[in-house]
Amino acid sequence: MTITSAGLMDPAMLTATEVAGFVGAGLAGAAYLPQISHLIRARCSAGISRLAFGVWLLSSVLITARAVATGAGVFIVLGAIQIVATALIVVCAARYKDTPCPVHRPRQPAVRTVAGMGTSGTGPGSWRPSGRPVGKSATPAGHGGALRAYVPVLHPHSREVSEFQATHLRERT
Repeated sequence: MTITSAGLMDPAMLTATEVAGFVGAGLAGAAYLPQISHLIRARCSAGISRLAFGVWLLSSVLITARAVATGAGVFIVLGAIQIVATALIVVCAARYKDTPCPVHRPRQPAVRTVAGMGTSGTGPGSWRPSGRPVGKSATPAGHGGALRAYVPVLHPHSREVSEFQATHLRERT
């Protein structure tokens, strides 16, 4: 709304900042859509803090009440969008509590090999790059070898066992 020369509000004319405010309110509403869509379609509330969204809902109601009292159109629209979206999220999160979708279910831990048992030192978890023999330089060949240096190869799976570890392992078997 704009103020005319007589000091009255002209409801037919919006300023550029008011238009930007309404566009921003629409974007805020659109930002809720992926979360709401996942809640409803997958019936999954994993990762949703009901307490946080409950507080957010309360704050949106209080701020929107102030916007209505002052007649701030952009903030009334924004508040209405936030109230509807957060209320829907709170209700769905409570309804679908403890029902994670397949994406959010805890996974079984992967099986790992014991140190020194069947690994070549070039597989996953090895510090040695695959396909590069031990003792080769990490310097590209394009430098003519001027920057070649010895780089020690570390093998975390082939370290020696301490006396304490050996004693402890012997007692358990």
